[in-house]
Amino acid sequence: MACALPQRGIFESFELSSHYSRYAKMWYKGVSFTSEACALIYLVDTAGTRTTTDTFTDLTKDYTLAVFYDDSRHGPSYMAEAHDVIANSAYTCTEDGTEIYDINGFRITQAADVLVKASRVDNQCLIRTSPGNGSATLTTPGIHCTASLGKTSHLFVRRNEKRMHFDGSCFIVRNAGHSAGFNENNLLIVY
Repeated sequence: MACALPQRGIFESFELSSHYSRYAKMWYKGVSFTSEACALIYLVDTAGTRTTTDTFTDLTKDYTLAVFYDDSRHGPSYMAEAHDVIANSAYTCTEDGTEIYDINGFRITQAADVLVKASRVDNQCLIRTSPGNGSATLTTPGIHCTASLGKTSHLFVRRNEKRMHFDGSCFIVRNAGHSAGFNENNLLIVY
């Protein structure tokens, strides 16, 4: 599974248990989607589902360095600033074994059951992972995403009224009350 956040929209590549890679992009026109085995690209917008001439970026390359280093302050010239951040950080361990780290406006907690939460102090962004049940959640003012590899494996992304859902076989996108996607045999389904 790959995910990148380019400037134009949100791209996802989905491949869990099916034999097909599916691609979707949320952008101002709606939700575009296709499959590796499909020659057409579809758009679900306020009018419904139709084909489009939209394109997708190749997501097989590693974009992690570009994402993590874009607009970041790193290197020897920032060592003093990094030391200040560390000096102003706090660590607490509660009686129930929960560890709490407050670092540079973020709070990271790890419960005794290994549930990890990272959030901004203003609660505008939350990342939650649970190795015990194989799930993760990302919530920001603009997007909500959940994923799990447990009994009900899935990937779900919501941005305003646009949604994508993949459960390992069926892939569905929704926008403005319209839905379409691919079933377990990679056949187009319009709801």
